[in-house]
Amino acid sequence: MAGSLAGGAGRHLWGWVPRACRSFSLGVPGLLHLRHTPPPPKVVDRWNEKRAMFGVYDNVGILGNFEKHPKELIKGPRWLRGWKGNELQRCIRKKKMVGNRMFIDDLHNLNKRINYLYKHFNRRGKYR
Repeated sequence: MAGSLAGGAGRHLWGWVPRACRSFSLGVPGLLHLRHTPPPPKVVDRWNEKRAMFGVYDNVGILGNFEKHPKELIKGPRWLRGWKGNELQRCIRKKKMVGNRMFIDDLHNLNKRINYLYKHFNRRGKYR
């Protein structure tokens, strides 16, 4: 190449030249990070709790004459049963369902959390 540096001198300059200014005149960067062998297979626990419990409630409708929906078998707070959402949606749902029965301090802290999360989701992340 016409303007290339002699020998391996170009490789030493790769760290000193900003990425926008680099060209082929500095040579090709070293292939130090090139993997020559395939990665070893991952060891996966096939019987962890999540995989073992997958589909547990699928037969409730068949064996129970479709009287109960699987979400009715979930134990936990009323505002969370069979429902999915982020923390802001969860706090708003809790305020709507049990806000009138909460202690003043707890309701105040919940409102503060809702205000913070509202600002957070509107200023950062994929929700903008």
